[in-house]
Amino acid sequence: MKQAMFERDILYPTQEPFEPGSAHIAVYAPKNSGSIPILIEAKTRHNTLDYIPDITGILQTDIFDRIRIDIKKYGLLFFKAPENLTYNLVKYTDKDEYSVTEAEKIDSLF
Repeated sequence: MKQAMFERDILYPTQEPFEPGSAHIAVYAPKNSGSIPILIEAKTRHNTLDYIPDITGILQTDIFDRIRIDIKKYGLLFFKAPENLTYNLVKYTDKDEYSVTEAEKIDSLF
């Protein structure tokens, strides 16, 4: 896998008021598809798949609005839960609608 061009840790709200979730974000350079691969890995016991709208909203506001990129349109979002060994690809089909599928092999995307 290639080196990420940007990495950051974020906090996001969870169901438990005083226990935020934490995730590591790695953004890679776009490949031929024109989409930007973004890996989101849980750093706490919270399942990132349960908080997709919160996490994508934080990423959009804190990182991608600055460079005018809509990650719901141009991002390849790969979420990894704490106990999971595989990534799940999240694709937005509409403004707030998305689908989740297990990613076969992500190394070829970088």
